[in-house]
Amino acid sequence: MLIKRSEPQIIPPMSVAVETARCPFCREKIAVGATRCKHCHAELGGSSRKQKNPLKKLDTFRTGFLSGILFTLVLSVLIYFQFFATK
Repeated sequence: MLIKRSEPQIIPPMSVAVETARCPFCREKIAVGATRCKHCHAELGGSSRKQKNPLKKLDTFRTGFLSGILFTLVLSVLIYFQFFATK
């Protein structure tokens, strides 16, 4: 039985050619079609999500927390004037 030795095959490295640009805020390399910088998280132009839902920015924990504080304060003032205000 004779085993023939084969030559090793050279496999080219797999790489994806991505066109890059520079972020206008942090100057790091980013993909050309990016809507947000992966380094500084800055919003870049061309984002269609902003146009679809402009109230998305208000949907945060801080907004809800401050709304709760304001509601509690207004309710406290109304209760004070209802029960403790002197006439």
